[in-house]
Amino acid sequence: MSKKCIFFLADGARYDVFHELLKRGDLENISKYIVEPGKFLKGVTVFPSTTGPAYTPYLLGKFPGRCNLPGIRWFDRRYYDNEVASFRRFRSYIGPETYFFNSDIDREFKTIFELVPKSISILNEITRGIQPKNNPTKYLKAYLKVKSHFTSDSDEVDESGGKILLKSLKSNPDFIFTVFLGIDSYSHQYHPFHEKVINSYKRLDKYVGLTARRLIERGSFEDTLLVIGSDHGLTSTHSHFDSLCFLENKDLKPLYYPNVFKHLTNAESSVMVSGNSMAHLYFKNNSGWGERTNNSYLTDIIDKLVARPEIDIVCSLNENGEISIKSQRGESTVIQKEDGSIKYKKIDGDPFGYKFESGQFEEDKSLSMTIDSNYPDALLQILQLFESPRSGDVIISAKPGFDLRATHEKPEHYGSHGSLHKDHMLVPLLINRKSEFDFARTTDIFPTMVRHLGFDLPSNIDGKSLI
Repeated sequence: MSKKCIFFLADGARYDVFHELLKRGDLENISKYIVEPGKFLKGVTVFPSTTGPAYTPYLLGKFPGRCNLPGIRWFDRRYYDNEVASFRRFRSYIGPETYFFNSDIDREFKTIFELVPKSISILNEITRGIQPKNNPTKYLKAYLKVKSHFTSDSDEVDESGGKILLKSLKSNPDFIFTVFLGIDSYSHQYHPFHEKVINSYKRLDKYVGLTARRLIERGSFEDTLLVIGSDHGLTSTHSHFDSLCFLENKDLKPLYYPNVFKHLTNAESSVMVSGNSMAHLYFKNNSGWGERTNNSYLTDIIDKLVARPEIDIVCSLNENGEISIKSQRGESTVIQKEDGSIKYKKIDGDPFGYKFESGQFEEDKSLSMTIDSNYPDALLQILQLFESPRSGDVIISAKPGFDLRATHEKPEHYGSHGSLHKDHMLVPLLINRKSEFDFARTTDIFPTMVRHLGFDLPSNIDGKSLI
């Protein structure tokens, strides 16, 4: 019998909550069918830790910055002046522009659907390569997500997706990618530990159990790799910093969503928020919009952002091509060398509170040194995000409890994500196979699944197989 794989994306699931529910015995199916025969790993997602960009590790094996998907909202300085009527100037994947996901991702990189023809996608936005007949929620997901967003009822979304998953097993696909949205939706509406959020974890567990038992009945359980992953964690939000008003108060004519028409042709800045706890800020310079604005022109803005009680980390590009990182704890620079190693230099204190000294580290070493800190894998995550031509001149990450979008957020959010903090970056990763690893990046799941299925791995991916 051929190898199979089913991936359950528990959108918004926190590592610590998942761990506690397993420990309490509240996820008995996941424990029985995945953890006991396999491994529960501490996972690290990507920056920005938000739905959409944080799906790219699972579906392409790529960091979002490296496939040019730097956020759920972005501005592209390369086209703003030159292509006034172009759809390439800016984007928000909240609403109808969500259908640009597939075309916006760099076509140099293949999705798992392009590698594995017999695939099914359920409630997922990144579907490039999927056959129309194997995308059963292509139109249904829009209705379900709108209903979930405005009626505070995400149960129907997950129940519908779960039932479609069970029905899809009948066609004997090689790979299924299915998304459960309730954890994220209820966390935004209430907080990450609300009863409705916990019930959404349990609903995921129910459908893992039903799926596993169907596979056992069909005699295909032993050949099926079951994987659970999350795209981000969340924290409760008690206060909002209006990054839009911050730019407006400086008379910088910001282009922003949803009112992109206000400065459609005469913008001097732009703010694009993702997950509400991170934001890209863009600034026009003396040369216009064609090139990035380095931080030597933005000293006053950066200093004022660092001083804000809501802002945690402020990143920008300096004249030497290094990324400058500032917080109220200190200042440093980071750059990735030609051999792939990461050079980290502390200037004054340490913006993350890291205890190790300045140095040059391999990517895996950088992860192992920071995995138990408040900012796991922050160095590589900042570097990969700045690789995108669509990333901001300044990138900010909010402190836990705060977000960066007060105006135009309907309904008001009480949970946020997107930042570099561990409560947003640490996610559960579970596979029903033994692994020598105790922690991993989410980019490691793509090669794990592709290798299990017996397909050739692309040479330009960012992860490694865990089995």
